[in-house]
Amino acid sequence: MLQKIIEFFRSLFGGSRSQTRPTPPTPPPSTSPSRTSAQAVEIDPEEPQDGSEIQPDTVVVIHDEPAVLDLPASSSSAPLPSESLPDTPTTETEPTPEGGNTPTENEPVAASHQARFMWCLDNGHGSQTAGKRSPKMADGSQFFEYEFNRDIVKRIMAALDERGVRYFNVVPEVDTDNFLEGRVKRANDKSSDLPKLFVSIHANAAPARSGKWASANIKGIETWFFHNSRSGRKLAAVFQKHLIAETGWNNRKIKSQATRQFYVLRNTKMTAILTENGFYNNKAECAELMKDAVRQKIADAHVAAIMEVEEKGIV
Repeated sequence: MLQKIIEFFRSLFGGSRSQTRPTPPTPPPSTSPSRTSAQAVEIDPEEPQDGSEIQPDTVVVIHDEPAVLDLPASSSSAPLPSESLPDTPTTETEPTPEGGNTPTENEPVAASHQARFMWCLDNGHGSQTAGKRSPKMADGSQFFEYEFNRDIVKRIMAALDERGVRYFNVVPEVDTDNFLEGRVKRANDKSSDLPKLFVSIHANAAPARSGKWASANIKGIETWFFHNSRSGRKLAAVFQKHLIAETGWNNRKIKSQATRQFYVLRNTKMTAILTENGFYNNKAECAELMKDAVRQKIADAHVAAIMEVEEKGIV
């Protein structure tokens, strides 16, 4: 009888003291996209892939290069800090080239230089990329960006071979289109015992009617980096400085976009920049870009920037 009375009073006051409250459900993990996640990013055909595809009303952030770059020589053995994805080598195989050429890493001959970075050299676009060519000159000649990009990269590689700098030729084939995913995957999957840096080399185009020359006032050189990337901004500044010093062309400064960023800049797992070396639909500048001596200056400027970063690092 006594036990029944005790149970009756327990029921009135909420049950046993030893009863535990139910655990609230754990909220699901966030699935919002992040620059630091490894999830694949789809290619949006409406998004620009280089400076020539930026619409006139697009918000572009133009930066002044810092007067003094924070590139201490004492950081030679430090890993490269970057706001981009972590540089983790994988064992995945590289994609099959579309044009029969195999992306290759060089074997430097200069023993005096201690290589510091693996330079992923990307010569954006291929012969199948629509557009990316100038109107015809009076003599019938025409500028093709894919040919220019590969010529500049070829000249850079020859100089780096002599200096003992390590590089990876990302897209040696010609008979291809933009090949965006493949270019990024090759660079990301490249196994390296050195930190990797990505440099995509282009020529620019200004808004103009098809087959017509653009305004003569739109000219010069600009360098792009991933928005808010501290190391990207510094790397872009080094390249822009040397390109302007070597060519004497109009300084369009270093640039970024807060949204709709170039695919190769937002998906490479390393600090990445994209150089735009003159406007091929500016009639006067196009004529210059077709000259061997001018191309060598542009290549030399890239090499000078690479050697500065090889010497001083980037933090």
